[in-house]
This record gives sequence, structure tokens and C-alpha cells, in this order.
Amino acid sequence: METPDPETAATEPAAAAAAEPAVPAGSTARRRRRLIVVIALVAAVTAGGGMWAATLIRSPEQAAADTKAPPASVLTAPVVQRVLSNTTVLRGVFTAGQSFPVQPGAVSASAGGPGGSPPIVTALKVDGGASVDSGQVLAEVSGRPVIALPGATPAYRDMAPGESGGDIGQLQDVLRGMGHYSGGDEKGYFGAATKTAVTKLYQKLGYPVPTTGDQTATAVRTAQQAVDQAKQAVQDLESQPARGSEPTAAAGKPGAPATGTAAAGAPAGGAAALGRARADLTAKQQELARAQAKDGPQLPAAEVVFLPALPARVGSVGAKVGDKVTAPVLTLTAGGLNLTGHLLPGDAPLVKPGMAVTVLSETTGVQLPAKVGSVGALVTPGSPAAGGGASAPAAAPGAGTDPYVPLVVTPDAPWDPALEGQDVRITVVAASTQGEVLAVPSSAISSGVDGRTSVSVAGADGTRRTVEVTAGVAADGFVEVKAAAGAELKPGEQVVVGR
Repeated sequence: METPDPETAATEPAAAAAAEPAVPAGSTARRRRRLIVVIALVAAVTAGGGMWAATLIRSPEQAAADTKAPPASVLTAPVVQRVLSNTTVLRGVFTAGQSFPVQPGAVSASAGGPGGSPPIVTALKVDGGASVDSGQVLAEVSGRPVIALPGATPAYRDMAPGESGGDIGQLQDVLRGMGHYSGGDEKGYFGAATKTAVTKLYQKLGYPVPTTGDQTATAVRTAQQAVDQAKQAVQDLESQPARGSEPTAAAGKPGAPATGTAAAGAPAGGAAALGRARADLTAKQQELARAQAKDGPQLPAAEVVFLPALPARVGSVGAKVGDKVTAPVLTLTAGGLNLTGHLLPGDAPLVKPGMAVTVLSETTGVQLPAKVGSVGALVTPGSPAAGGGASAPAAAPGAGTDPYVPLVVTPDAPWDPALEGQDVRITVVAASTQGEVLAVPSSAISSGVDGRTSVSVAGADGTRRTVEVTAGVAADGFVEVKAAAGAELKPGEQVVVGR
């Protein structure tokens, strides 16, 4: 009997199994295997769902532990010694130095008419934006000129003959500068020489010279008549023969010397009458001189505008030819343009007079070089100290009610008058402290309820100490600090800036 080979014996069962016919699809074995797979899948899903549910279900203690904040950590930064600098940008508005409304209120008498008529605009000699020089006629009102002249004192009265005052002294200086006056009157007195100078001014402009009018002319005529009468009285007394005297034979002959007159031997009563007549004549002559001194050419307040600086500029024209003068005919601006910006109070200590400034007109795109002229005191809008008069700084658009420090900008060359009213950007390029200062990040500064400021210094061993400081200039994220008396703060020490 032949012994089988072990390898052959091992492969025979597998071959026999492969040779067996396939199990039918609907057989019991196939269904059993499918059931086993389904059960395994259900078990796996159930196990996974249980694990997911376990992650959602937490005890209150676990929930509190999960939401607890992590341990606080302290952020620090070193104290430094450095120059604090900043490019400071602010807004500013160009405003006219001073406005002068021109509204003639009367029509003066002259050789061309009696005056006194309602003021009506008969000519406009300048347009809005035009430049105005000394001696220029701005407009005509009822045929009379309105003249621009240099002077700090406004025309507040008619400058008439016989009057005195500083305004008349100013007029004499102006007329001298124009070549019309070379002296002759006491300074500030409107005398005969000043009358002549005013006459020359109007003759050059081509207008009849204004006069003091009928009242003074009548006074002169009346005084002249009184003088004439007083002269006649003296002559009559001087020509009367002496009372009680006997004329000689020769007295009646032609060429014979007069005898018996009051001057040559009148009785005491006749001499007294003659003396009174002569005294009366002298008084009447003095009255005539006073009347003549107050009569003649004058400079009416309605016909002149004194401006503190020339040339000036016509800001606006508010009337047209034919209008009755019930409002300013035009408005002048003089003294040049002013540019004032609003500095943030924290930036003010950085800015010093003389620092370079760039002014940008965003309307035209033009950049203008300038300098810081002055840095004012803190202004709080709405407070009594802020004021509200004509001298108050112009408010920059958007300034609102926040405190500010006014900064006056001085140009390297005169401002263009066309800039008036423009809102511009002002950049102070080199705003900085004078030398190095002790500084900390701004976030390191703390303020107490008592208004004191301090920093918290963190030691290497984790300890901390509070150092009271005085805060100074702020720039570039840092604040200048000075330790209070008895406190110490050194460069390199770490200060707490956050947690």
C-alpha cells in the first residue's frame, strides 16, 4: 500500500472544497452571514453613539472647571530714556485779519450841492476780491466818493475845521504822505493848512470838496456883517467934530488940518464912546475869525474808510447801483490773512514757536511752507474764559466743544488772499521734546480717583510696587514721566502694561 505525500495530503481538502458546488443565493448560510454583518454594524454604531453622548454629559463640577479662566499673566515693558517726537497734524481755517463794513449814512454838502439827500448807490468802483490801495475810491453814494485811506483810528466823526484830536493828526499824516500837506497847523488841529490839503485831495480825485455847509457859512456872513457895522461905528465917531470947539478960519479951507475931532481933543464922553466902539470892533473881528475857522472844507465820516493795513481786499459787494443804502455797500478785509489751528492738548507741549510747518490746501492741492508763530493757552469752548468776542480764535470745522490749544501759523511769504475761508491741513513736522526724557508706554499709566497718576513696577522676583509719577509729553505711544518726590523710577525697570 503506497504512503501518501504529506504536501499532497495537505492540499487535497482545499481542492475538494473548491470543487464543491456554490451555495445558492437564498440558502440559509448566506442569510446567516448577512445577519452577522448587520449585528456587527449595529454594535459599532451603538458603541460610537455612547462615546459621543458621554462627551456631552458633564457634571456641574466638570462644567465649572472647564469654564474657569486661565491663570492671569502679566505683560510688562521697560522704562526708556528717549526723545519723544511726533508729526502733529491738525486743521485750521484762513480768516481775514479784520472786516470793515462800508455803509455811508449821510450825503455831505459841497460846492456841487447842499447834501442831506437820502444816500443812494450811484457807482461801484471795485469788485469782490479786488485789492484796495490808499486814496482809492471804492464807491459813489449820491454822487459823493467813499475813499480808502490808511489809519488805525476809524472815522467816527466829521473832521471839520476848528476841531482837534488824534484822528485829525492821523489825517494830517496821511495827507502828508500823499504829498498834499506840508505842515502849518498844530498837530491834531484842523486849521487853514489842513483845509488846503483836504481841498487838494478832492481835486486830485475829481470831486467837489465837501464843506461844513450852510450853518457855518451863515455864521461867517453874520459875523462879517457885525464887523462891518462895528467898523462903520468907529469911523463915524472918529469923523465927528469935537463938541464945544470953534472951527478956525483955516479949518474950512481945503487941505487944512482937521481940528476939533474926537481924536484931537474930544471931550471925555466922546473919547469913551470911541473906545467902546473900537473894543466892540475887536470883539466882532475875533468872532469872525472863529466863524471862519469853523467854515470851509472838511472830511466827512461818510466819505472815508480808514484801514489799519493797505493794500486791503474787497471781501464782498452787497449792493448794486440804484440801491438805497440800508446795509453795507461792501465789506473790506485788512491786515492780511490769519491761520489758526486747533492743537490737541496732549500735543501742545511738543510744539514750539519757530518749528517748520507745512500747510496743505486740499481745495487746490497747493502746499505752503510756514512756521509756528505762537502756541496759546488751553481753550475750553463754552466756558467763560473762552470768550466770544471778535478776538477769539476762529473755530476749525469739526472742532466741536472739545478743549484745544490755538496754534498761530506764520507764513514764509504773504498768504494768497484767495485762501480766505479755506479749511486746510497743518502739519508740524518736527514736534519733539528738548532732549531725552524718561518715558513709559501710555498703557502703563494709571489714574486714581484722587487724580494722581502712577505706574506699577514689576520686580524680577514677581513683586510689584506702585510709583507715583507726573505725566508729561505724549508721543509715538509713549508718555514722559517724572517720579514724585521720594519715589524712584529708573530706565530698564519693567512696568506693567497689561494682563
